[in-house]
Amino acid sequence: MVDESEPEDSVKRYAMDTISTGEEIIKLKPYAFFQEHAEYLSVIEGRIEFTLNGEKIVLNAGDPDLFVPRRVVHSFKSFKGEESILRERPDPAGIYKALFFNDLFSTGDFGGFWHVVRASYDGDAYLALPLPFRFLDEVFLAIFGPIARLFAPSKPESL
Repeated sequence: MVDESEPEDSVKRYAMDTISTGEEIIKLKPYAFFQEHAEYLSVIEGRIEFTLNGEKIVLNAGDPDLFVPRRVVHSFKSFKGEESILRERPDPAGIYKALFFNDLFSTGDFGGFWHVVRASYDGDAYLALPLPFRFLDEVFLAIFGPIARLFAPSKPESL
């Protein structure tokens, strides 16, 4: 969504919604972090469980936004049987996050290992490996990201 009444650099200008009908659990897994941007997460409807650096937090609709600083490992999941809407707003503002999600879900789902690695490499996302140092995640993506381009569909050019 784009709120054209907001200035171009406002974090309120661009938002992406993830909607769960409750029929299945929607989850962002594996855990990830972003190198170049932070994000504000808000629950518009229902409730969502977030994990930030290993700590679980449940937000309900109407709770204050959850700020996820850059380089913080995080994930989320909805609850089976509960409708929910999660809104994400990138900081700095921009359409790049919507382009990333469009790419990630361009195959209808996460699209398999090589697709996720390629989309992460072409976007600002790092898969958080079960290792104690984030720089190893960056090394992993620097090595396997270009290889993934050989096996995964190309990045869509637009929404």
